[in-house]
Amino acid sequence: MQFSLQSIGFLGLFASLVLGNPECPNTLAFYNPNLRTTCYNATWFILPVPEASVQSLVPYPLITPPFSDKSLFPTGFPPNTHPVVVSTGYQNDIRMGPLEIEALLGASVYVPYTDRLGDGKTPFQYAVQNYIGGVGGVDGKDTQALVPSLVGTLGGSTIFVASFDPNNDAYAPIASNPTIYTARVKQVIIPNPISGPEVKPEAFDLAFSSTQTPLYTEKTFHTFINQPQILNNELLCQRNTYYFNETFAEPKLRTGNVTVYGPPAGALPTKLAGRYVGEGGYSASGQMVGYNQESCTSAAANTDPKALQ
Repeated sequence: MQFSLQSIGFLGLFASLVLGNPECPNTLAFYNPNLRTTCYNATWFILPVPEASVQSLVPYPLITPPFSDKSLFPTGFPPNTHPVVVSTGYQNDIRMGPLEIEALLGASVYVPYTDRLGDGKTPFQYAVQNYIGGVGGVDGKDTQALVPSLVGTLGGSTIFVASFDPNNDAYAPIASNPTIYTARVKQVIIPNPISGPEVKPEAFDLAFSSTQTPLYTEKTFHTFINQPQILNNELLCQRNTYYFNETFAEPKLRTGNVTVYGPPAGALPTKLAGRYVGEGGYSASGQMVGYNQESCTSAAANTDPKALQ
């Protein structure tokens, strides 16, 4: 299905009727007072990218995913390609000890099934790019994310400030029958909260709808999302564990188009740039607990199998 990204005049009213409140409650903070927790209302898409292109971006071997496993890949996967995940969403009620941030927008591009341990079987995520932005990112609010991005980078996850559209929700509707949603992410290179030029190259955009014939299952995304992340020093790893078992998770399998922007005008690597049509996605609100840095062996051994279901 081909989607248009043109604006529609009744977008504001339509959004209020279709989406409701993007803010899901953080139910894990009470049980994890010294860890980073949030509720993340997000959409993830899996892109099939030529294996050689993906390998050129990752300093570790790739693990061939279990494409024959019908619980993960019910329709198979394009030959000679490797999955790359793009995601964007609304992080609500972010807490860690006495620290609290009301909300931020986040996005990421990463390679799952990366062989960090060199054993040919234990999968990790390798981040290509991580983004964060302030909610209501106008009139200078993009820069609300500067401090969190610096803290995250110092903590081992390189994070860039971004501008999001919509800037106060996980995604926005642009059409009905069927309902089509969009989300866009731009990297903020030079912000200008007052007047004058800004430098905000496009990173990626999504246009999607719900589907009755999904390419993947919920388990596919839970398995990809919960692989430990290799940190930027490449010595340690981190578990960011997502649970989708709350009544407000509202999981929906999606189909849609993803456009990834590369140089000279875009922010992401040339090897990923392009328009991916009719790909599989997943929208849901997940409870996330971010654990402290640990050895990659420990991160893999302590991945919660319940989160993968």
